[in-house]
Amino acid sequence: MIRRRKTAVRARREWAGTRWARILNSQAGMAAITPRAARVIDLLDLTPGRRYLDIGCGTAAFANLLAARAGLEAPPVTFDLAGGGGGIDALAWPEHLPVADASFDCITSFYYIRRFDDDVVHGFGGELARVLAPGGAALVLEVAPVKNAWLERMHRHLLSPGCAEVDLRGWGRLAALFTESGFDAIDLVNVGPFLLPPIPRVGVLMRRA
Repeated sequence: MIRRRKTAVRARREWAGTRWARILNSQAGMAAITPRAARVIDLLDLTPGRRYLDIGCGTAAFANLLAARAGLEAPPVTFDLAGGGGGIDALAWPEHLPVADASFDCITSFYYIRRFDDDVVHGFGGELARVLAPGGAALVLEVAPVKNAWLERMHRHLLSPGCAEVDLRGWGRLAALFTESGFDAIDLVNVGPFLLPPIPRVGVLMRRA
């Protein structure tokens, strides 16, 4: 486990220092590969007064863009495995988020969990439920697998920078991993159109009553 964590952190850190990572993690880059900001804000009910956490945020540029467009007075709190050249508040492993229970009303995690095995993703789900306040929502967005074996290999290759390993999960696997984590609802959501790249995504919205 320790060796696997070190490998994941090293891969993330090495990628974060590259020019392509800075481009993709900028507001313009994330806007191209991520759904419309308004759609994310609507799904999360991200409104002034709500406490917002982003996990796996890279440079934190897109999290700050969402917070600004939502009219939040406080900036988002941002966690990642390694520094990405932006305003990361803390370095944290997904299974151990350094915040108290029910600390946030809205949580996002974009294109992050493909680098972890099922045990870590299941633990991440438990942590999301723990830190999410009643009435809150968490949105996890990731690239989805495809049935064509050649395309699947190509997609994994394209997505490998910054990842020691790549595991693409569909809705069924993600729902199974997040079930019994403590959420009151887990839904597959349409997160809107994407400009780049033309690879299918899966969006999972989890809520506390």
